[in-house]
Amino acid sequence: MPTGRVKDFAGILFILLSSLVLTYKMAYRIDVVATDDDVYFHNGLIATWQHLPPIQMAPLFSAWYLLIHAFTGDVIDTYYVSCTLLSILPGVLFYLLFRSLGINVLISTALSVGFLFAQLNLPLQPKVSVFTMLFLMGGLIAANYQKKPVGKLTVAALSALLAAYGRPEFFLSFLLLCGIALVYYGWQRRSVWQPLPYSLVGLMGAAALLVLAFGSPLAGGRSVIAFGQHFALNYSVWHPEIPASPWMHSATFIKHGFGREVTSMSDAFFLNPGLFMRHVGANLLNLISSTGRNLYDILINPWLSRLVFPGRRYVLLALALAFIGLTDWPRTVRAMWQDARRHGWFWLCLVVMLVSTYISCILIYPREHYILFQIMLYLSMVGVALQSVTFRALPWPALPWGVRYAVFGAALLLFLAPYWRADQESKPTPTVDLLRFLQRIPVQGAVSMTGNAPLMYDLYLGDNWKFWYLERYHPVNMEGFFKQFNINCIHVRPDMLDIYNRDPFFARLIANPGALDFVRYNTDKPNQYVLVQNQLPSVVHSPQSH
Repeated sequence: MPTGRVKDFAGILFILLSSLVLTYKMAYRIDVVATDDDVYFHNGLIATWQHLPPIQMAPLFSAWYLLIHAFTGDVIDTYYVSCTLLSILPGVLFYLLFRSLGINVLISTALSVGFLFAQLNLPLQPKVSVFTMLFLMGGLIAANYQKKPVGKLTVAALSALLAAYGRPEFFLSFLLLCGIALVYYGWQRRSVWQPLPYSLVGLMGAAALLVLAFGSPLAGGRSVIAFGQHFALNYSVWHPEIPASPWMHSATFIKHGFGREVTSMSDAFFLNPGLFMRHVGANLLNLISSTGRNLYDILINPWLSRLVFPGRRYVLLALALAFIGLTDWPRTVRAMWQDARRHGWFWLCLVVMLVSTYISCILIYPREHYILFQIMLYLSMVGVALQSVTFRALPWPALPWGVRYAVFGAALLLFLAPYWRADQESKPTPTVDLLRFLQRIPVQGAVSMTGNAPLMYDLYLGDNWKFWYLERYHPVNMEGFFKQFNINCIHVRPDMLDIYNRDPFFARLIANPGALDFVRYNTDKPNQYVLVQNQLPSVVHSPQSH
């Protein structure tokens, strides 16, 4: 009989094989996406010891980017390396988390692989939430191996403190976990003498010093800004007649709904309780439906999507009936209850960690990167439930472990085969193509660029690049807009031409760039090009496609 380590080695190999298929040729299939992660990366690049990133702006995530960038030296390469690692590590840590709960290797592997290929993993943006979740999962894994409850709570609190420097809301979880640990310690001391929990006291002292030195992660007005943007998202659905973008012009929707700008969520409630509760109700319904979709995407869809053949529904129905009939339900229910009770401290730590995410989902908006954290709870519950399933005595002997693992490996290869075939096909990456193209234009001096591709161009191209997103300003006079922001570089796309082709200045610029002292650089896409003012290029050359 093999040891648990041999089985775990096989499980990790299954996870790594799946991760290889997931991320193979990523840079040729997945484009650069503009998210808040760019801000965190840029904060790290410009940071000095005298000017550190704001404590509410994920400084640990900035440090993560800087660590990778020290090896790559190229911002775009750093983006892809970070995306690759943050798509693989969750699968590995989910596996370790399930194993720390005593869930067997094959169930742990199946659940972890299901998550690897879910929409909540590789496609999810921003990645700061995935990065933060790694701290939480690491803390939960370590806590599961602690014997004393105070030790479990202390380790969980440490992971929540670290997570707060990725997502500041988790500082609330840290405070709650420390409070529960202190209360439990005090309750224990009533009957039995207990030594002072030095680790917990030291952790709280370290957190206090961090707050004194850098401020509280919960300080600042991020929650109000987030509420405004996401209220605008709901309100734009209820009032489609408002001609504005909820992301770029959230203040318009706030004033329309509440009569003026709001200073806090409580301020919004007292200004218009009915509207505020409608917002909360919409978020609750959205949270339930989004959670259901994501769980289906992780647990069911990846496997059922491979079973496409005539009469599939009857085969699946027969399998479901066989499962129901062969399961010893009384023993299974008792085992589930016992397992749930045995891991009681784990559930407490995890639920307390997730308090801030449920608050955010209900009061602000159930964004996918917040539902991500809650998936830790649901998948753990599913894993423990599956581990507890007990079948009736069967007339045939159980398969040897080697055969079971071989069958699972064969099924996994069949599952991965379509993904591997898809990996061989390159897909359009217009944003990274544009960035690589702009890198080759030999500009010098300050670049003030406009267009309809919202990116932090200063992050990818250098601090001398500034970008003014047309969707944000909606200029009615392009000549005045160009003068106001000293525009000397324009990325021209068909959607931009459709919107501004009636503006006389812009029409003249497009028709004859040279007359306005611009030179045209053709991209490899026939309907896109870049106009650059003549004084920017550092060398004289023909403005041909590069």
